[in-house]
Amino acid sequence: MIDKRNGINPVVAAVAGAVVGAGVGVAGAMVMGNKKTREKISKVLNDAKDKAINYMEGIQKQAQDKKDEVGEKLTKGKEKVKRVTKSVKKSLDSAIKDVKKAAK
Repeated sequence: MIDKRNGINPVVAAVAGAVVGAGVGVAGAMVMGNKKTREKISKVLNDAKDKAINYMEGIQKQAQDKKDEVGEKLTKGKEKVKRVTKSVKKSLDSAIKDVKKAAK
């Protein structure tokens, strides 16, 4: 994703960085013959992956919450417009009747 105002979306850049870092770590671990080192790297990568997933889930939840909030406000706004429109129409109808009565 590209943010038209600032270039690359920072969330996408963070996830891409995590993926590239994971790839480099895996490649380094493959080169290393020490099992203990490979296990440490694997744990660090799994922790980083879990943090990235949690971060993305948090961002998605925030986005959904905002979407829901906007939807609720939009629904309330539409209802208010309907009420005001109905009231204005009723007032105009009454005024028209009064004008017709006065014109007779």
